Amino acid sequence: MYQLSVCPHDTAKHMVEWFQFNTYLQRQLDCPIHFEPIDSFILEQTAVLSGGYQLCYANPLSACTYIQELDFIPIVKPIGLYDETLLVARKSAGIPEQRPLTIATASGELITHTLGLSLLEGLKIPQAECEFKVVDSHMRSIHSVLKEQAALAFVFNDTWHNLSESTRAQLDILAETRDQIAFHCFLIAPELTERKEEIQSLLVAMKEDPKGRHILESLGLQGFEPISEDAMDTLKTLMAYYQALYNSE
Repeated sequence: MYQLSVCPHDTAKHMVEWFQFNTYLQRQLDCPIHFEPIDSFILEQTAVLSGGYQLCYANPLSACTYIQELDFIPIVKPIGLYDETLLVARKSAGIPEQRPLTIATASGELITHTLGLSLLEGLKIPQAECEFKVVDSHMRSIHSVLKEQAALAFVFNDTWHNLSESTRAQLDILAETRDQIAFHCFLIAPELTERKEEIQSLLVAMKEDPKGRHILESLGLQGFEPISEDAMDTLKTLMAYYQALYNSE
């Protein structure tokens, strides 16, 4: 039996749909696949690193970690979907002069946080003058700002676009990345190397199959496409940047 892990941000939005995805995958691959969602980014990554998983849909930095630590193989990524970060504050509050500056962040290990640090650099706000309030979800970062528990928050672009209009109306975007260099991706464990082309072809072909296309649409995805070498080089560069940031702390 294989085990599938999915990034908690995605299961939080589409729990039922990911179970449907797992059922589709089992039928197409003709093998049992166990899927049990984990609602914490840190717990999910810890579980995968502990072993026993063969299939993963991961955020960019988790993907890089699995590649580096477990020799996982990235095979496809969502078409036209990239991870970006917004820096937000309460409506009309701006950036306070008081230091340290409290910033809510879903986790220091996520791409949202790493890209967020690049926004601070662009605004000439030294990281040393910031105090990061680490929470376990992107929505809790937003709630921290709305409840005045933090002055600013790093927000995942997908989370922002799925907020209600009334919630967005209470916030201002102070800065945002538009790099299109980071993305979620689907990876397989080394033990599935012999089935790499089969699994990759299956995922890419989902958009052509009526049942597969319905599941993709319910997940908010256009489809999957193979990952190019250039895209992987970008992910590796991002991982190196991430490691340099945290080694300097």
